[in-house]
This record gives sequence, structure tokens and C-alpha cells, in this order.
Amino acid sequence: MGEQPRVDQRRSAPSSLAPRRRWPWLVAALTLAVFFATNLAYPTDQADVRFTVMFSAIAVAFTAVGALLTVRVPDNLIGPLILWSAALQTTTIALGTWAVIGQTTGSVPIVLLAVGAIANDLGFTLPIVVVLIIIPLIFPDGRLLSPAWRWVVALAVVATAASSLSEILGPTPLGSGSLPNPFHVPGLEPVTGLLGAFASWSSLIGFGAALLAVVIRYRRGDALRRQQLKWLIPVAVVAGIAFPVAFISPSQALGDIAFVIGMLSLLAFPIVIAVAVLRYRLYEIDRIISRTIGWAIISGVLAGTFGAAVVGLQAVLAGQTQGQTVAVAASTLAAFGLFQPVRRRVQRAVDRRFDRARYDAQRTADAFTERLRDEVELHALTGELERTVIASMRPSSAAIWLPPRERAGS
Repeated sequence: MGEQPRVDQRRSAPSSLAPRRRWPWLVAALTLAVFFATNLAYPTDQADVRFTVMFSAIAVAFTAVGALLTVRVPDNLIGPLILWSAALQTTTIALGTWAVIGQTTGSVPIVLLAVGAIANDLGFTLPIVVVLIIIPLIFPDGRLLSPAWRWVVALAVVATAASSLSEILGPTPLGSGSLPNPFHVPGLEPVTGLLGAFASWSSLIGFGAALLAVVIRYRRGDALRRQQLKWLIPVAVVAGIAFPVAFISPSQALGDIAFVIGMLSLLAFPIVIAVAVLRYRLYEIDRIISRTIGWAIISGVLAGTFGAAVVGLQAVLAGQTQGQTVAVAASTLAAFGLFQPVRRRVQRAVDRRFDRARYDAQRTADAFTERLRDEVELHALTGELERTVIASMRPSSAAIWLPPRERAGS
């Protein structure tokens, strides 16, 4: 009789956990269904294929990662923030699409269309604030560094409210359909201009504070925490630079380029967060950083060599027939010949700085191979192998086991 309650409790535990594990996936499925239905309903003559593909990839990444983290680490606030940000953005995109369709047909009052268009515009701002300011502040454990950092959250809320008021009361057309704003108050244009400027510069301060919080966590953290932060820092730096430039830059072309770069970093954001929080292949980041920097340097060196060779050879062969063709061909061969030597030297130097563990391991393995290249004595081989393992890995104990046949033969 005394054992029966414990058996019942064990049997009922999975059913009690099932709703908590199920609802994030239901929210994710509904979010993606609304998103793709909205894309299908959007007028094809007004759709930009490039941005549609980009936003679709971002929506899928955020929704899937948000649901996964909410299920796997329910006590961490990062998963729900990502999931509900994706759901909010999908809802506002649907409202914006409805506003565009209503504007085309002329069957919906302009006030309602304006509300949908404003929701669409603000729906892009709020998830960016959540993902690029709030999440870095609480990454990776879902908590602020200290209560003193609440001012950054408050600043983000105030800046979002200021941006909303500037959007609602300002003269700028609303939504992707450039709907005239019926809520525009001409007498408040100086105020709305100040609110917009405040929101832009506050976003810059918020991005900087979020990046500073990540740096502080990195300096105070242990080896595991630093590996988690290494996944986030490169993406956060790119996004923290690109989005403020896109919002503040007076040049339309530069702003568009910065916005595209920011959106690409936004696509990478949920992926690196999932790797860091779930610790899946966590220690691969050193190799990724090393390879990225190495290939960037190699590409720059070879491109510079190719350009300099083309210019120089064209000057030398200026009086010769087909001089330009010969210069391009010779420069291509020179760049091809330099590829392997440059790659080895550059990658070795970059690994020494950014992937030290792999660099040291490779040096140890190469030295071991060189010392025992011509060694045939089994006792010498096993002794040197044991010394190398102890020197490189420093285990508490080490031993080499040989099959009985080989022990007898030795």
C-alpha cells in the first residue's frame, strides 16, 4: 500500500509534462502557417522576392529555435522571448498584408488600413529590439548580470515607445503600400522628429550596452561560459554595427547595404544561440573563427596579388598584341601557384592565435611522428606514446594495453 502513491506519481509525470512540451511546437506551427499564408496572399506585383526569401528563412529559424529552447530549457527566458518575437512579427506581417490588399481593393476604411500598416511597421522594430538588446543582456542563462542593468531594458522600452509615437503621428507614409497617414498631426512634426532621433540614438546606446554586457560576462566567465559567448559575440558585433548604421545613415545606399547585412546576422542569431545554450558542438567555434579569418586573409592576399600583377604586367606588355590577355592569364597562374603556400602560412598563423588548442595538438602530433618515423622497437614506441599523451593531456594516470599476442611477441 505504501508503494502505490509513488508508482502513480511516476506514471502521471509524463502526462503532466506533455502540455509543457507540446504548446511551443503548436505556437511554432501556427506562426509558420500564418506567415506562409500571408506570403501567398501578398500581391505578387508588389512583392520583393529577395526580401521574401530572407524573411522566410529568418521566420523559420526563429520559430524553430524558439520552440526548441522553450521545450529543452523551460527555465531559460531566451527560448520564450525568441518564440513570441517570431509570433508577434508574423502577426504584424499579416496585418500589413491585409492593409496592402485593402488599399488595393478600396473596400476597407483608411483608418483601419493605417492601423494595420502601423502594426506592420512596428512589428519589425520590436523583435529586433528583443533579439539584439534584451537577449544579449540575459545570454546565456536568461538572467541579467545584476539589477543595475535594468536601465537598459527601460531605455529599450522607452525608445520603442518613442519610435511608435513618431511613426503614428509623423508624416512618413505607412507600410509597404506607402499608405497616407491619417493620424499625422502637422503641428507636432518637430516633436515627432525629436522622438525619431531619440529612438535612433537610444537604439545605438542599447546595442552598445548589450554588447558591453556580453564582454563583461566573457571576462568574468569560466571556460564553458566563454565558449558559449564566443558563438554570440561575432554575430552580435555585426548586428550591433549594421542596424544602427541602417537606421542613422543619411545615405540610402549605405543604409540598404547595412540593413541587408543586419538581416543576415539576424538569420544567424537563433542558430548560434541554440548551439550555445544547448552546448551542441560548443567547442567547434574556435575552429570556425580560425577558418573564417584565415580564408578572409587568404582571399584578400590573393586578390591583391592578382590585381597588382594584372596592372604591372599590362604596363610592361602595353605595346604587345594581346597584352591584356597575357597579363590576366599570367596573373591567374601566379595567384593559383601562391594559393597553397599562402594558405598554409596564413592558416598556421591564424590557428596559433585563434585556435591554439588545435595548433598545439598538431605540433605535438607532428613532433611525435618525426621522432618515431624510423622506430621499430615496440617498447620505445609505447614509451614515447605514453610520454606524449601525459605531456599533452596531463591525465591523472595513463597506461597502454596491448593484445596478448603482441605482448608475447615483444
